[in-house]
Amino acid sequence: MASPGVLRYLVGPEIAGQRLDRGLALLSGLSRRQVRQLLAEGAVWLDGRPCRVASKLLKVGHVLDLLPPAAPPNSPAPPPPPLPLLFEDGHLLACDKPPGMLTQPGKERLSGELAAVEHLVLQLSFREGHRVELYVVHRLDRVASGLLLFAKHHDAAAACSQAFASGEVEKVYLAVVAGNPNDQGTIAAPVAPDPLLPGRFRVAPRGEKAVTRFRVLARGERCCLLEVRPETGRSHQIRVHLASMGCPIVGDSLYGAHQPAPRPLLHAWRLALPHPKDRHRLLLEAPLPGDLLAFCRTHTLAIPNEASAGATGFPL
Repeated sequence: MASPGVLRYLVGPEIAGQRLDRGLALLSGLSRRQVRQLLAEGAVWLDGRPCRVASKLLKVGHVLDLLPPAAPPNSPAPPPPPLPLLFEDGHLLACDKPPGMLTQPGKERLSGELAAVEHLVLQLSFREGHRVELYVVHRLDRVASGLLLFAKHHDAAAACSQAFASGEVEKVYLAVVAGNPNDQGTIAAPVAPDPLLPGRFRVAPRGEKAVTRFRVLARGERCCLLEVRPETGRSHQIRVHLASMGCPIVGDSLYGAHQPAPRPLLHAWRLALPHPKDRHRLLLEAPLPGDLLAFCRTHTLAIPNEASAGATGFPL
């Protein structure tokens, strides 16, 4: 945290790319002339160190500490509400992503919207007092909730990328689907973009190889709760594969679901991978979100717990 009397500003996406003097002027409401004077006096610190370079280009997560001048500047905007952290050490960080949030910045997003990686960079940078770097090592669809993993440095990111590419990472999702699928099965069908609808994907003979395993955890009236294990990581893979067998995810209108739900009920539940430092097996889990729990309770679907889930079928 900033010392008493010091104002701490976080650089968000709307300020990133600006010169330090202009960016701090926009954040503080001071004139650029005032900011340059403060820079010359050593009253501006960047990432925990005094900075006098007005032309320094700012990045998301940079932390600007300002010793206020006699004419008080604008109060700093509060940092974003923290995302729940599920795991953190010097190499990796895992969070519980809420549904509706992008993993990383997209081509089109709402004004002021933060992607998960930006949110966490701001959250950690404010805590540490300097800009924290995070590397995206896997992604979740905007509509999905659950466990999202990041690396804290380049070597950890490279090790994670290798683990994903070599099949050493096991991903377990929960999905509520319409219909009555077999007790368990494997879907091996290539996935490709749908040429008729941008942003949608489909099973296509010339698509990229995609394999998904599933098993039924609970059956209710006209819907089931599935444990889903994608062996590949194609865009919308789980949603496309489940829809292709006539069991779209409840709430997923993009892929033909008609049962009402606040969003597609897909949750990244568990992740197992070799730790990038010593390769010991790291097991991570995200709690079940409220909307999925509520749907299961109102549709008499038994909710998995630590004792039963994974005890049969495909253990981690």
